[in-house]
Amino acid sequence: MIDNREEVLLTYQKLEDDLTNLIPKVRFNKDINMKLERITHLMEVLGNPHNSFKSIHVGGTSGKGSTSMLIASILTAQGYKTGLHLSPHLQIINERYQINCQPVATTKLAEIFERVKPAIDRVARDNPFGKPSYFEAQVALAFCLFEAQQVDVAIIEVGLGGRLDATNLLSSQVSVLTSVGLDHTEILGDTIEEISQDKAGIIKDSQKVVCGFSQETTQEIVKQRCQEKNAGLWQLGKDFTFSFNCGLLTVNLPDKVYDNLSLKMLGEFQASNGACAVAAAYLFLQGKVSDIAVKKGLAIASIPGRMEILQTQPLVILDGAHNPDKMASASRAINNLFGDKEKIVVFSLKEGKVAKDILPCLLVNTKSIIVTAFRIKGLWEPCSPEELAEIIKSINPNLPSSIIHNPIDAVKYAVSSAKLNDLVWITGSLYLAGDIREYWHPASALIMAAEAEAI
Repeated sequence: MIDNREEVLLTYQKLEDDLTNLIPKVRFNKDINMKLERITHLMEVLGNPHNSFKSIHVGGTSGKGSTSMLIASILTAQGYKTGLHLSPHLQIINERYQINCQPVATTKLAEIFERVKPAIDRVARDNPFGKPSYFEAQVALAFCLFEAQQVDVAIIEVGLGGRLDATNLLSSQVSVLTSVGLDHTEILGDTIEEISQDKAGIIKDSQKVVCGFSQETTQEIVKQRCQEKNAGLWQLGKDFTFSFNCGLLTVNLPDKVYDNLSLKMLGEFQASNGACAVAAAYLFLQGKVSDIAVKKGLAIASIPGRMEILQTQPLVILDGAHNPDKMASASRAINNLFGDKEKIVVFSLKEGKVAKDILPCLLVNTKSIIVTAFRIKGLWEPCSPEELAEIIKSINPNLPSSIIHNPIDAVKYAVSSAKLNDLVWITGSLYLAGDIREYWHPASALIMAAEAEAI
């Protein structure tokens, strides 16, 4: 194990560069990126590591990252060795790769990736669809890691969509669909029903399926897919239910009730994620999950950038609400929890997001808004702050707004201008959340913490 700070940080930079170099000049094209032929070939070259462990596959428009973390936390509390793969990361690559809900050390990831690199080169040479993508390499690294670590179960979050996502090679024991909404419409379809069809593509033969979809048309799509695949379906609101009162969650399963559960994650919308997580863990363990494991797992699970409190006086909340459904849920949570505070908002979106559908509920009861741009990273670029400012002006011409291109400068200005009882709410893109979180939690410190945990 390397304990030299400089050497660890250099190792991290090399790993990040190796992965980033897989991104072509055209950062994302659905005809190039949304294919299974390359990842299938890559897995074959690597010996199909994804077949060496059991898994729970988690998809959906909103809540899939939180739900994945909650499932992993419950199963870890039950005594299982868990692997967890999340997407995207906010600050450091290690966030994507977790064992027992702790980020894996950079040195371990770099060691595993040295095994993956020759396989990437071979696929690039031999496959008619070319070099594996940035995300496909990330998935391959996760699967090889979980094989090497001999995890009891891996909880895998879908990257984008479902049917053609690189994670969809899995033959999981349980699939979870958290929610469905209009997001990535240019890739997945223009209607909720089209998007549901794509997300339901993760359902495999004879699986157990947990579905949190709320619209009847989308529920029917999942039901039909389950019938085609002879998969058992638990539909939220029909086959199992939940209630959330005074901050306590009760989950009613067909033959078991878990009650007096508290969630560390803020926001009422996390209650449905918690219910789906409990149902998934219960089905995976065939009912053998203890009340203690469920209670502990939900109480300690957290995930950066989701209604995360960064400081108090003034209160600063970080939340990556980057589609209309997420923003509506986050706005309700903010108003319910902190309705007595005046809001100063720091906001950025990924290019291509439909800002006019995301912004209206954000601007309600807002004192002022600062528009910024996250730093270009990975596959995506930010929306122009000037363009966002024009949309804000068209929705609420009287709202004080300003443009500060540097995200750290934007948050410094917001905090310095806030009164002690104000709320600074940083929201929009998860990539913005990653940039701004750096102000409170430097990436270098997180990298070294992941290394120390592994010692």
